[in-house]
Amino acid sequence: MPAYAQADSTSLLYEISGGALKKSSYVFGTIHLRDKRVFQLSDSTWYCFNASEVIAGELRFNKKEMKEAAKKEIFMPNGITLQSLLTAEEYTKVKAYAKSVLGWKVIIIDRIKPLFTSSLLSDAAVKSDMKYPLDVYLQQEGEKKKKAIVGIETIQEQMSAIDTISLEEQAQMLLDYVNNPSDSDAEVERMILLYQQGRLIDLYNMVYAELDDKTEAAMLTNRNYVMVDRMENMMLERSTFVAIGSAHLPGDKGVLHLLQEKGYKVRAVAANCIRPN
Repeated sequence: MPAYAQADSTSLLYEISGGALKKSSYVFGTIHLRDKRVFQLSDSTWYCFNASEVIAGELRFNKKEMKEAAKKEIFMPNGITLQSLLTAEEYTKVKAYAKSVLGWKVIIIDRIKPLFTSSLLSDAAVKSDMKYPLDVYLQQEGEKKKKAIVGIETIQEQMSAIDTISLEEQAQMLLDYVNNPSDSDAEVERMILLYQQGRLIDLYNMVYAELDDKTEAAMLTNRNYVMVDRMENMMLERSTFVAIGSAHLPGDKGVLHLLQEKGYKVRAVAANCIRPN
């Protein structure tokens, strides 16, 4: 059995019990990276994972379904291009940098939303030891064990949250990335360190520190309330291992506190024997 600590400890994994739940469920903070350093999962994590009947992610990662849905969401409206959002000098600089990183794929950056270009560039820059990011890997492991795999949100809901950041703001964020790629690399390294240490509040602050209240509400807070309601419905039916982005867990509007407000007991699960996968 895993050991338990207090819910305010530096842990990525939490047991949810009490209320009308017939069995314990679990909430685990993930990170969307393929760096093998974030795949060092503890025996406690695998114990809780194996004890659960359902594996729930923010989205259900079905490659074909997500590709089809994303086609409708990632492109900018007709008449708007990256070139129209930047000065000629800025556009030339971004295009050249993107070509050096993406090669022939650079042809798509004129039409897709700048935030997705930023994502493509950052994904290409970070270490990719594993075939899939951690959150996807967990769902694949669940499928191997014949567990039910479900998504808490839809792609359309996530895209709507992203759209609260205007295209002009997205273009400036992309330009900032191109102007300071080494800063972004350093941020990824710090993010990995914080994740390994289970420092959820620091991860949250790092990810959302520069967002205004409106964007933070759309990208995080509002989604937390929706996710908790849907998580509760899942947990009431079957023991569920919820694997969602770590920044959704902490704070007075994080999913852990919101579950406590609903009357559930939330306890951090201490890591027993961390070993590589």
